[in-house]
Amino acid sequence: MTTVHDTTLKKPLTAVILRRTAIALALFALIIVPAAILLVITKQPSATYASMGALIGAFALLAGGLRIGILTSLVAALLAPLAIVAGLSPITGAVLMILMTLMVGRLSLFGLHRATMLVPIFLAWPMLSPIPWLPRMELGQLKTILTNNGLTLTDALSKAQASGTASTSAGSGTSATTIHHAMVDMRLDTTYLSWVIAFFFLGAIVPVLVLHVVLRKRSLPTPKPNPRSEALNYTITICALTGIAMYYFIDHPKQTSGSFFIATILVLTQVGSDIEWKLTLQRVLGTFGGLLALTGLMALMGQAKYTDVVGIPMPVNLYIVGAVFGVGAIIAKFSPRQWIYYILITPTAALLNAYTMSAASDIGKQRLVDNLVGAALVIVAAGITIGAGRLKSTGTPNETAVASS
Repeated sequence: MTTVHDTTLKKPLTAVILRRTAIALALFALIIVPAAILLVITKQPSATYASMGALIGAFALLAGGLRIGILTSLVAALLAPLAIVAGLSPITGAVLMILMTLMVGRLSLFGLHRATMLVPIFLAWPMLSPIPWLPRMELGQLKTILTNNGLTLTDALSKAQASGTASTSAGSGTSATTIHHAMVDMRLDTTYLSWVIAFFFLGAIVPVLVLHVVLRKRSLPTPKPNPRSEALNYTITICALTGIAMYYFIDHPKQTSGSFFIATILVLTQVGSDIEWKLTLQRVLGTFGGLLALTGLMALMGQAKYTDVVGIPMPVNLYIVGAVFGVGAIIAKFSPRQWIYYILITPTAALLNAYTMSAASDIGKQRLVDNLVGAALVIVAAGITIGAGRLKSTGTPNETAVASS
């Protein structure tokens, strides 16, 4: 016998795709529009930090509610200038990363680690490769280096670090050294650091408030608490791996995909003794598929083409393609086929961060190694913690989910 809802629940595939596309475009606009407005107001490429803040705020709200969304937005904004300054030294960068992941691990007791995990992930970017504040350097010189020599900002910095203070015969080497010193000064500039706070906070708080109003009549998932022993193992794993990784990448500035490595560790590490191997496999293989897509794209597109946007040289061609992939990634995120999301999000992240990264083809090669090493480290750490947990399980069979403190 046919019931009434048999025909109403099964929507046409076209209608489902159109609905998801509309949602993806709305979310993408929520992420991009605040950054675009701040870019026009300040005429600074670092205004794009607002997009990182938007993702931090949106995920915090969806995973933890309004209170967590507001608090996470504020904490991320206040930590952002500390991340930029900490990036001057491997030890300060490692310590700050450990402190951030320590807080994420602590919140895993209450099931809020997914709501706050994007804070250390996205603050790894300004720590390792901050987007510049242009008044601290000669804009015309920067345009010449980027456009005529086919370099990104990171390429110029790498050349400067390789040559040190020694004189070079190439004009671009001398210019790169000048930019290097300007970038060091920039990390300590009060005006720049103050604007970074504003960029992250405004970018984060807008989607938090908008999504709260839009979703006020919908019930969001309730965070699931975790036992203290499992939260402790999780905390030790992410603190140790990300702290060591941050020290290494600050100490080896030519390894430009360190932020992806940090993200790999935090995304793949799970709380508990039951690892979702299927999901982990989808994440790893999906990322490798994304690297292949990125390599193919760069073979077709070639190098970045810098275009003036409100007087700022920006790799517009890479941004446009990255935005298209970003919309597709958001659509796939709401589908049951998560592996598609991981394929699309890889070129999205690489292309939308093209301003301070090396050539996207090099990002692909380095990220391939990062994902292999990161996944291997997470699996090894998981094996150790699972083994330790099983040895202890006989002594604590009735452990409570969350400590009262």
